[in-house]
Parts: sequence; structure tokens; C-alpha cells
Amino acid sequence: MSSDPDGELIPDRELMGLARSVLEGEAFTVEMIEEPIPLLLAENSYFIVGVVATATIKDLIGVEGPAAHELAQRVAVGDAGPKLWDAYLVLLTQERSPDAGWVTRDLYQINYDTSRLRRLAHTGVPCTLTGVRTALNPFVRPITLDSPVVNIDPFVPMVASLVRRGVDKGVASKAVQAFRQGGDVSDAI
Repeated sequence: MSSDPDGELIPDRELMGLARSVLEGEAFTVEMIEEPIPLLLAENSYFIVGVVATATIKDLIGVEGPAAHELAQRVAVGDAGPKLWDAYLVLLTQERSPDAGWVTRDLYQINYDTSRLRRLAHTGVPCTLTGVRTALNPFVRPITLDSPVVNIDPFVPMVASLVRRGVDKGVASKAVQAFRQGGDVSDAI
């Protein structure tokens, strides 16, 4: 979403579409609502997830309150059962967050506000299926190998499995190699 001249928020439809693809691929039932704010609603047997994507961090921070209210209202009137405690609002933007300042403080407050539902604010989300999948990782099934591993080296099928999940082969190889050597995987990426 970005603010148009009239002050209305316009959603980042590309990120929303990618989020829909990821969640549908994970067997969520997905619905897009447009009013009062564009909100992607998804539910499976474990979670209720609302996704909002904006163009800027400022818009992300501004839409968090209304989006949280809308999702909490929908959870309250539905038959959530035990999923009532596993309702999440995911806020996405492609804009990168600065390392310090009011933005960092506000994003911290959003991520640690667990009143009525949990919130996950992600900045710098690449507009790719892999980027959005990474942001939605808490709702993605863990990687499982297609066949039993009989290799002496257990890391060989892990690279192939990561590639099947959308990770670039070079990045997957570097990450596995870093892990294998006891290094920090994030340094290899």
C-alpha cells in the first residue's frame, strides 16, 4: 500500500499475490477482502493469518492498527476454537528499514504487541516467491526429504531439497557449506 494524493492506502498487489500463492501452496483456505482495508485472510487447521502489504514502512506502521482490529473482529465472530491463540497479522513491505530511529522502535513495538493476536512486521521483503515464502516461513511446512537418505553425506539431499523449495542453487550450496564448517549460514548468503 502506498498513500495516494487523497490519503487512501493502496496495497502492494504484487506482494499480496505472492503471499496468496505461498499460503495456497501450503493448503490454506485463502480469501481476499477489500473493505475496510485490503487484507488477505488465510486459514488452515493450525493458524489464522491476515496479510497486508504496503509500499512503505510508514504505511505499514499506519495500517497495522486498523488491520489488527479487522482481523481480531473476524476471529472473534468466527468459530476459531483453539486457533484463537494462533491468529497472526503479517505486515509486508519491500522498503528496507533503517538500522535505528523511530522506525525501528515502532516496528519493534508492532512485533512485540501480542494483544488479541500476534504480529509479524517484515521490511525489505523481496518481491519474489522465495522472498515472500521466507517472510511467511512460520506458516510453511518444514522441509521433508522426498526419499530416505542413504547417502554417507546428509548435506547432499539438503541442497536439492532447498532448490526444490525455490532457493537459488548457489545460495543453497553456500549456506550448506557454511553450516557444514560451523559458520554462520547468514554470512554465506
